[in-house]
Amino acid sequence: MESALVSIIMPVFNGERYLAQAIESVINQTYPHWELVVVDDGSTDNTAPIVKTYSDSRIRYTHQENRGQTAALNRGLELARGDYITTLDADDWLPATSLSERVNLLQQHPEFGVVYGDGFYCSEAGEPVLQFSKHMPTGVSGDVYGVIIVSPFYGTGATVLVRRQILNDHQIRYDESIVWCQDWDFYIRLAEKTAFGFVESATIYYRLHEAGMTLTMPKGRRLESLIRLRYKVLASARFNSVSTAQKSAFFYDFLLKDLQDRLQDQINIIESNEFRALPDNEQARLLRLVAIDYLLQNKHNDQVRQWLQKAWGHAPLDPKTSVVAMLSALSLNLARLVTKLWQSRRQPDVSLSPFELALASK
Repeated sequence: MESALVSIIMPVFNGERYLAQAIESVINQTYPHWELVVVDDGSTDNTAPIVKTYSDSRIRYTHQENRGQTAALNRGLELARGDYITTLDADDWLPATSLSERVNLLQQHPEFGVVYGDGFYCSEAGEPVLQFSKHMPTGVSGDVYGVIIVSPFYGTGATVLVRRQILNDHQIRYDESIVWCQDWDFYIRLAEKTAFGFVESATIYYRLHEAGMTLTMPKGRRLESLIRLRYKVLASARFNSVSTAQKSAFFYDFLLKDLQDRLQDQINIIESNEFRALPDNEQARLLRLVAIDYLLQNKHNDQVRQWLQKAWGHAPLDPKTSVVAMLSALSLNLARLVTKLWQSRRQPDVSLSPFELALASK
């Protein structure tokens, strides 16, 4: 399949500012067998005229009413004719060998249904400021399901190239109820079904700018999408097969980050069969951490006591759990004081998101 066709799906909404650079990066690929499917999601700027200035027959343009990026991606999948599928946002661009590197790996390794590569976060002016592999797990390959439910290690969807046959065999499409992190959900479902391969070279330049969706979408909408993604992972038959460490990392992020201050959701997760299948020491640790989060805020005190007593029952010999549970039974104020003292002696968590890291490097 040396001449296998690659379909590049480009959803775009009012993308005139950087669109030409994105399109020209596709035209300049060393791998010539591609089609660019531009799905204009109701743009009101010069998106359409810019696309139509290119006479290359490999570029196809379609317009739809504004329905959001996820719907535009699914429209692109409907129109795509390629053996392999990838995506490209209208504000990013590809290195010249991006397609050839990934196509070569897929052709050399039939066991991989998906391959992805490295990349760079770039400033608004297009200067590389942070390499994906400097802050994410690198070289993850094979059965990646246990890793991908915790970390979107591929960086962005444009690094990923997928065999169309895998999508067709398993009827995998983008979930239009997820308006942010839809690519993460998409690749998690692919990881349930197939192995991933890794290309060490850079395959994308990802532009960070104030008009980008990651930085402009309201936090509430992003969070709702992320929570939906997490619930889908819990409902997957694959979840029970991952390691205890991966499950614990998943529940840590879900309970302490995504569901922070959403008490009933936290209670539901803690009472779920999946959480209760964790070893006693891990249940105790997570219960203690969620309880301490509310303890320090002086919120939901009855629930704090209940969770700490439950944690103590799971790990009666764990010193931290025992101390904070006993103190909370006597005095929440005393338990809060001791917890603050413990935390003052720890190194603060100064970990930043890749977007914060990259923007800080500008």
